[in-house]
Amino acid sequence: HHRRHPLISVGAIYQIFEPPIVTNIIDAIPRIQNLLPPAMVPSSLLRAKVQTRGSSRLGKPMRVGLDFESVKLEPVELLGQDTSGVLPPLGFDLPKLFELPDDVGYFDVTFLDDDMLIIRQNAPGGLFVLSRVDDASP
Repeated sequence: HHRRHPLISVGAIYQIFEPPIVTNIIDAIPRIQNLLPPAMVPSSLLRAKVQTRGSSRLGKPMRVGLDFESVKLEPVELLGQDTSGVLPPLGFDLPKLFELPDDVGYFDVTFLDDDMLIIRQNAPGGLFVLSRVDDASP
């Protein structure tokens, strides 16, 4: 059973691949923004960027290991106003306190071509279909 956050809703989710770095981008918006017409609720958007470093896993050529390196929260829009350059991002590096076993933090590549990537995530699980786009701007 998956609980929803009472105040925040997830908007767009995408990844930027710049091997060996993969940046996961998650846009969060106030839940009320999804429930009411845009004229009643000025839009707000907080963007989270989670940077990971991919690595190969010994004996598993289709497995990509992930080491989480940093998190950055960027206010993009607040009550209809562009906040880029006004409100600073909040970011921090994630400490590497210990070496994770090879069966933690990875995904398996199921399919890959020039335009599509299909991966199976180990935890919390799931099958993801990712397609290449030229511009990931919201």
